Amino acid sequence: MADAGKKTVVVKEGYLVTGKAEKVVEIDVDTFLCKGCGICVEMCPRKVFEWSRELSEKGVHYPIPVNADKCVKCKLCELLCPDFAIAVRW
Repeated sequence: MADAGKKTVVVKEGYLVTGKAEKVVEIDVDTFLCKGCGICVEMCPRKVFEWSRELSEKGVHYPIPVNADKCVKCKLCELLCPDFAIAVRW
């Protein structure tokens, strides 16, 4: 999935979904660890995440960082994730 207007790219490889904003931030979501609780989706102050349309191997919808360009690097998603399924890097 790519959004040419916002320069955000989402790549899915196996268990890892990565949202990248050009030269700003990279947000990784491990779909194997994620249980789909939604804390990251609800608590993100910039609404970086959206729910996936497909199910993970565990049978849950997982968050996708589709608006990584809006990320302010607060790391709330990483800190609040009970499954340690999110990593924020820049």
